[in-house]
Amino acid sequence: MDLAEFAAVKQSVMSKSFPSAGDDLDGMAMDFDAYLWQSPLINEVSVRRTGDRSSLIAATCQAVPECSTAELAAELERVWSQDLRYSHFEAHVITADERKVRLDGVTQIAPDGFYVTASIIAETAQPTDRAPEGHVPSG
Repeated sequence: MDLAEFAAVKQSVMSKSFPSAGDDLDGMAMDFDAYLWQSPLINEVSVRRTGDRSSLIAATCQAVPECSTAELAAELERVWSQDLRYSHFEAHVITADERKVRLDGVTQIAPDGFYVTASIIAETAQPTDRAPEGHVPSG
C-alpha cells in the first residue's frame, strides 16, 4: 500500500467510526510500550497519547546497534501485524530512509467499533565517533 492509498483508507475509517478513548486507548498505548520493548531489535521506546484523532498514539524507538533499516522495517511490521492491530481491520504503510523507519497504521476493533490511529518512528543506532582500527588519534 502506498501513502496515498493508506491516507484514503485511514480517512474512510475515521469518517465512518469514532476514535478510541479512555481506558481502551490507555490499554493500547500500554500494549505499544510492552510489545515494542519486547522486540530484540529495539532498545529504547517512548509511547505517548497525542490527543490528535489522526495519530492517537505516537511511539518513538531506537534500534540496537548494527540493525539495518530493512530489518527494522520488517520488525515494526511484525509487531504491528502480530501484536498491536485489532483483528477486525487494519491498514498500514511503512516509509524509510537511511536513518529511520516509520510505520503509520489504523486499526478498528469491530465493524461499528472504535479505531486507533498510530505512528511508530524507529531510528537506527548512531554510528560511534571512533577512530578507524589501527589509528590512534593525536591529542
